[in-house]
Amino acid sequence: MTTRRALLSAWVVVGAAALAEACAPAASTPAPTSAPAPTTAPAAASKPAPTAAPTVVAARASTSAPVGVKGAWVAKTANQMVWPLAKDAGYFDTYGVNFDLSYVNGSSTAIAALVAKDLDVSSVAGSAIVGAQAAGQDIIMVAGFLNQAVFRILAMSDITSIADLKGKPVAVTRIGQADYFAWQTVIQRQGWAADDLKFVNANDVAGQVGLLQQGQVSAIAVSPPNDVLATEAGAHLVLDTATLNEPEQNVGFGVLRTYLQANRPVVTSIVKASIEAMARWKKDAAFTKGVIQKYLESSDPQFTEVGYSAYAPLWPQAPYPSRDGMQKVIEEVAAQNPKAKDLQVDSLIDASVVKELEDSGFIKQIYAS
Repeated sequence: MTTRRALLSAWVVVGAAALAEACAPAASTPAPTSAPAPTTAPAAASKPAPTAAPTVVAARASTSAPVGVKGAWVAKTANQMVWPLAKDAGYFDTYGVNFDLSYVNGSSTAIAALVAKDLDVSSVAGSAIVGAQAAGQDIIMVAGFLNQAVFRILAMSDITSIADLKGKPVAVTRIGQADYFAWQTVIQRQGWAADDLKFVNANDVAGQVGLLQQGQVSAIAVSPPNDVLATEAGAHLVLDTATLNEPEQNVGFGVLRTYLQANRPVVTSIVKASIEAMARWKKDAAFTKGVIQKYLESSDPQFTEVGYSAYAPLWPQAPYPSRDGMQKVIEEVAAQNPKAKDLQVDSLIDASVVKELEDSGFIKQIYAS
């Protein structure tokens, strides 16, 4: 019998094709040959055992039989740690969900797995939602965890400013992924043409850092704490896109509309667990850093500190998908794929679950406890 891990691995090949029409063609430079990331992250030996969830949380536990859900996180970076934190804190169990959490490499891979129903839910970038709908797949975002792009652009010593990058090659994880669209904001701000940067697919962050260190590209854009890896390789910060303060729908909760319609209580439970996790992040630095250390497989205290502190102030209490942020993503994707041009924000998001939780007082209760 084909295992779930084998299916997820197969979608690494299929994923990019599912959204090919949403992406510009890749540069000719081949991707690095490093092994792909594992589908599950082993626990770090030095990580302490997770502390128990607060008593007030346990009191809200569901009394019904747990519902099995297959979910995924999609990038080796701290902004993907909401669901791993919820998993280790026991919040999915609290709300009656037996959450089978896996790692898959990239939002486009996760979208393909959602379409194939090999995944039920996934953490994805807003650009993947737009690309999926442009390709005819009715995948929506029901919660927005990170509603602005937080990427740090790093280069080696010959580059001293963003202006120096015009006409140069830069490495992205893949054409059409969130870091690729971070560069589109730079292009727009600089008043450059679309071809004033040459994009090279690197597959993952390790590939990006490797290409930069080897001198094959002039810069990379990575989300914290992966900038620590680049600085350790000799790079320096050129621009932190968070300082631009532009709304852009980045990490969120993606799901097929049909799955939401058929399983609304389950989706609501997952959003509840996600809210619990973001609240815990803000209040429990030690536990959060342990999760980052475990899932991102790093014992470097600077790495875990940067990963924790970069997002602690950014998680929203009521995690609505950002309308302005999604509109920005529509415009970015449409510049590469004309089929995205006529998409409307209302077709891409369903904020009703978050609204119900806010109106019921649930969110206020979590942050007051």
